[in-house]
Amino acid sequence: MYLHAFIIGIIFLIAGIIKSIDSQEFIQQNYRYNLFPSNIIPQIAIAFISIESALGLGLILNIFPEYLIPSSIVLLIALSILTIWSTSTGKTEYCGCYGGIIIVTPLQSILLNIVYITLLTIAWFNPIPNHQTQTWQWILTLIVMLITCIMAWKSQEKPLIDFSRLKIGNHWKRRWLKNSPHNLQKGSHFVVFLSQDCPYCKRWIPFLNMMNTQKDLPQVLGIMSAKNEDLDEFKEEQMVRFPLVTMDKLLFGYMVDAYPTAVSIEDEIITEKWIGEIPEEYLDRIKQIYEKAIFKSQTQISS
Repeated sequence: MYLHAFIIGIIFLIAGIIKSIDSQEFIQQNYRYNLFPSNIIPQIAIAFISIESALGLGLILNIFPEYLIPSSIVLLIALSILTIWSTSTGKTEYCGCYGGIIIVTPLQSILLNIVYITLLTIAWFNPIPNHQTQTWQWILTLIVMLITCIMAWKSQEKPLIDFSRLKIGNHWKRRWLKNSPHNLQKGSHFVVFLSQDCPYCKRWIPFLNMMNTQKDLPQVLGIMSAKNEDLDEFKEEQMVRFPLVTMDKLLFGYMVDAYPTAVSIEDEIITEKWIGEIPEEYLDRIKQIYEKAIFKSQTQISS
């Protein structure tokens, strides 16, 4: 039943490599757990990534299966408990298991873990007869562990490969937002991801209101993950005058991890991306319009 452990090993190895290529999201996920002092969370997250990768290769190569397989089962049980606890307490909305490449709900994650545990248990009770671990196997595993650790460390600030759905050059998928009042597959659009608890987002509202009135600027569309009643309350309190719609909470969490995040879309292609900063070209344009309006008003009063 070595094949069972081999399959789980591939999953672990791929998941570890994906996280090491862009460790920032996984580190942020660990901050949300708030289980350790914040100053050591990046090191703990990176250590986990390297161990997960090494564990995956170890299962593939069948290294010390009498120890590695039960250790993997214990790890999966612990991760399932962590997912149940973090999502039920509202600390997180998803498990972050696959580096954001694959979107799985907490329930799906737990069910997958049960399948993995079952396969590993079968492999554990049906070992390969007279198997001996070779020296080169565990040395190679340590090398992979070191490489993924270095990759994860280097990708804290900037991904080695950008897997973001909002990466410049990517296509905006129609299925991401089913209730959009605009056809994002055609024309120019300025799409902003907002959070009702973000003070910077609220500062953007007057700018977005003004931008939405200008026909020579892209159409504005705001996106939140709030419930409809919370969305309506936010619109009223902040005097929102541009279209503001909701997105599935799980998908929203995978799309952005900082607010406000804005993208420019031209005929469904993402052409620009901004995080936390109002685009200078649009801001200057709004300032010019505002200054002209004031000048015109003052001229009319003086005359």
